[in-house]
Formats: sequence, C-alpha cells, structure tokens
Amino acid sequence: MLGERGLMDQGLAAVLGAFVGALASGGGAYVSGVYAKREQKKQARRGVYHAFLYELSEVQARIQNLQDLMFYGPPDEADAEEIRAGLEEVARGASRLRGLETGVRLEGPDSVSVPASEARQFISGMWARMKFAHSGDLDGDQFWHMKETIDHDYSALGERIEHIHRQAKRHL
Repeated sequence: MLGERGLMDQGLAAVLGAFVGALASGGGAYVSGVYAKREQKKQARRGVYHAFLYELSEVQARIQNLQDLMFYGPPDEADAEEIRAGLEEVARGASRLRGLETGVRLEGPDSVSVPASEARQFISGMWARMKFAHSGDLDGDQFWHMKETIDHDYSALGERIEHIHRQAKRHL
C-alpha cells in the first residue's frame, strides 16, 4: 500500500505541477499582453501628439512671420502678396490642425485634448483677425487695436502650446 500511495502522491504532484505551470504560463502571457497593449496605446498617443505639436509649431512660426510682416516692419515695405500667401499658409495649417486635433481627442485624455482644441481655436481666430487687418478696412486706431489683440492671442497660444507639451509628457 505504501508503494501505491507513493505512486498516487507522485501522480498528484505531477498533476498539481502541470496545473501550477499552466497558471504561471497563462499569467505571464496575460501580463505580457497587458503590457503590450499599454505600449501600443503609448506609441499611438506619441504619434498623434507628435504630429499635432509639429504642425502647431509650424503654424505658430508662420503666424510670427505674418506678424513681423504686418505689424513690425516698415509699413511701406509690407508686401501685400507675401502677406496674402502667408495668410493662405496659416489657413492650410489650421485645416491640417483640425484633422490632427481629432486624433488628439480620440487618444485623450482631456488634459491634452482640451488645450489642443483651444490652441487650434486661437489660431483660427488669429487668422481671421490678421486677414481682416490686412483687408484695409480698418482705420489707424482699429488697426493698432487689432495688432494688440493678435499679440495677446499669440502670447496665449504660446502658453497653450507649453501646457500641451507638459501634459503630453505626463501621458507618455
């Protein structure tokens, strides 16, 4: 009987060993899957954030160039065609940002997507003000008031961009 009992203990040990091994393998696979999914999400966010922030910085630079042309250079040297072309570039950039903003909203979180939306809205508003200022329909005081508003918006845009950068880093 002792021999039989010993064989049963060995059989039970083999079954339990197989069970524990299966649990360990399954648990390891599960943990690996969860980690892989997190990494995939992180890479998707990184790509979306990068594309949005890159285009945002490009548009910001175009706006700065337009401000220089329209408000800070000698008025008689402002090239109307160059300003018109710059306004078109900003409009195209704003359009690309609208598409990229959708990706940022989908990837989230709100701490990144909300300031991204605000930044895009600032750009659209600045573009409209700059286009109106360039139209020539403003008298001198209105023109300079518009310049001050655009300068204020540009500063606020810079703050939004910095906020997006800080928040994006937190979620990568």
